[in-house]
Amino acid sequence: MPISLCRYCCVIMAFALTGAAVTESPAAPTDRLTDYSHRLPLRTMSSQAIVRLPLPRAVYLKARSSALHDLRVFDAVGASMPFALIDQAPPAVEKKATAPVAIFPLYGTARDTGPMPESLQIRTRSDGAVISVTTPSRAASDELQSLILDLQPAALAAKVSAAAPVGALALSLSPGIDNYNAHVAVDVSNDLQDWDVLAEAAVSWLVNDRGASVGKHRIEFSPRPFRYARIRWLEGKPLAFADINADYVVQQYAAMQMETIVLPGLPAAEGRDVMYAAPVAIPAIAVGFVFEGQNVVMPVIVGQYQTTSNRKPGDRVVTRLQPIVNTTFYQLSQTGQQRVSGDVEIAPTNASMWVARPLTALLERPALRLRWAPATIVFVAAGKAPYQLAFGRASATAASVPLSQVAPGFTSRELAELESATPGALVQQQSPATIVEADRTAGTRRYWLWGVLVCGLAALAAMAWHLFRQMKADTSGTPPSDVAPDGGLHASE
Repeated sequence: MPISLCRYCCVIMAFALTGAAVTESPAAPTDRLTDYSHRLPLRTMSSQAIVRLPLPRAVYLKARSSALHDLRVFDAVGASMPFALIDQAPPAVEKKATAPVAIFPLYGTARDTGPMPESLQIRTRSDGAVISVTTPSRAASDELQSLILDLQPAALAAKVSAAAPVGALALSLSPGIDNYNAHVAVDVSNDLQDWDVLAEAAVSWLVNDRGASVGKHRIEFSPRPFRYARIRWLEGKPLAFADINADYVVQQYAAMQMETIVLPGLPAAEGRDVMYAAPVAIPAIAVGFVFEGQNVVMPVIVGQYQTTSNRKPGDRVVTRLQPIVNTTFYQLSQTGQQRVSGDVEIAPTNASMWVARPLTALLERPALRLRWAPATIVFVAAGKAPYQLAFGRASATAASVPLSQVAPGFTSRELAELESATPGALVQQQSPATIVEADRTAGTRRYWLWGVLVCGLAALAAMAWHLFRQMKADTSGTPPSDVAPDGGLHASE
């Protein structure tokens, strides 16, 4: 092969490999802030390492990926920050409610340290409330053995469920008693038949001559639901306490933040069907309708179109409605009261087009209401502030990482207590159409570079094959051009 051809092939290969490397190199600036159609400036108040942000409504309306793959967090110099996407529900808030229980003294001839006496008579109402607790034959000399507690009045007074867990019993002495010490046990039951030992504790009250008092008059234990309790004495003289209060431990959950969008209806090609164009990033978890009329009843199927076609040539494409909800929505005015159907919960669904198929004729085209719960983004503030949340690029690949790679070891409560970044005003950098065109141009350029690379490889393969034949001929000692077709040699001139 001529030397010029070898050099030509080498030059082609060098350009092809360089172009492909620049195109595919991870270090190449192919993911910049300006590559996205929209951005939100983020303001942080402190220098915390981990920051969270409940995703604003604008993100779901302008993002181009159903899975939010086009989210990015950039710092002031354009460096991309690691982030994770989580569905963060508000943490439960523990609150306590205290209310007095109903007390029923139990008298007998001896200290009761075991199970309930078999001869004990307990009268209850139909709802289980204790009316009285007595022994069949009580003598005047009988002493106090134990106290039976009914917690139903306490639950009603505290306005909590009867199944709410109790974490403590608070005891109060009768007036005129200042000093008292005892060691007691607490048994619990739900049917006044089977009892479990819940706790043992020392209780004490001590008042000095100056009127100062110290004491321990709370019996605390791991929160547990129970209906009845019994206090029995292990040491000390039994005493009828003036009041006993149950401390209920209640977990209260804050309402989840929800976002709502109302979409106008558009006529569809299929009969009475109504179509609704929606932002594809919205993960709808509830659907409803907004009616203009006062008296509307609409049985309807809500879903999405699916197109199917047989593999046989000439078969037409068939469009079917894949149902998600099949129910009746309504808005009625009856006896001066407004009756409106609520939203129907569904599995999280992303769709750029929703379809409603009314099962009866309608006089109006209602609007579709979608509700969703915004996710939370947690990112590492390792760069230079201020930070920018960018989104709006259909061809972007997922950049989020697992939470363990952003906030390792953080509990749910710690995540909820993270500093929350404050988003600024939405900035549109360029239209989504411009982003799509730029991605198409970049893809075309990449295809051309790969084409040049393939041509270079083909040229290199041809050069290698030619050199291989030449070396083989040199080894046999005869030039390839002097070999006759029949295997003989041409005569030399």
